[in-house]
Amino acid sequence: MKVMIGSIILLVIIGFGLWLMLSPIFKQVGSKAKKFKKSWEEEDQHERK
Repeated sequence: MKVMIGSIILLVIIGFGLWLMLSPIFKQVGSKAKKFKKSWEEEDQHERK
């Protein structure tokens, strides 16, 4: 019984991960993260000068 419950939980987690990778929301979050990283790197370069 415990193995069956664990397998179901694992399948749900894998399914949720696949859904995140395929959903457009994930792309929006990724693009915002890239913008944040780029601005953070620019600030870091200005501080080093």
